[in-house]
Amino acid sequence: MINLNSFKVQRVQKLNEMPIKISFIGYPATGKTTLLKLLTENTITQHYFPTQGFDFKTVRFGNNIISLWDFGGQKSYLKMNLKSFIFGSDLIFVVTDSTPRNVLNSKKLIKIANKNIDSESHIIALANKQDLPGHMETNRVENVLQVKTYGCTAIDSNEREKIFNVIKNELDKASIRKRMR
Repeated sequence: MINLNSFKVQRVQKLNEMPIKISFIGYPATGKTTLLKLLTENTITQHYFPTQGFDFKTVRFGNNIISLWDFGGQKSYLKMNLKSFIFGSDLIFVVTDSTPRNVLNSKKLIKIANKNIDSESHIIALANKQDLPGHMETNRVENVLQVKTYGCTAIDSNEREKIFNVIKNELDKASIRKRMR
């Protein structure tokens, strides 16, 4: 005879082991792949190679396993595949390069993403390349995008802890929202 209670306990344990899915979306050359490398590798190269399709890495973060998804930023690719790739994301980071043009385009991307996510997902912006001349300040980027925005410079390995803290804070907020439902 099957013991259903032990089955339920095992099922709950398996669900708790599911990785947290974090997706990085944005247009080409905004720093999505560099952010992925910042969080998962020791060295960050400054050579640009466009992501074809997607890249995927896993990292242990405290007691959690986080799967990080980097999606190619070509417009046609985003239009055709964005919904499928962000499905099931706990956090979605929209990465912009902090130029006025890219910030405005990223606002359109946020609208598209909002139409294709469930209530459990949360969108945050990363205003990357804050070290470059002519960048928009983080608060201005946030005002345009109308989502919580954090400034960063993904090529700076000193930013690793800062980005992990952003992830931790946003995941804490997400779990609070889930408990309130």
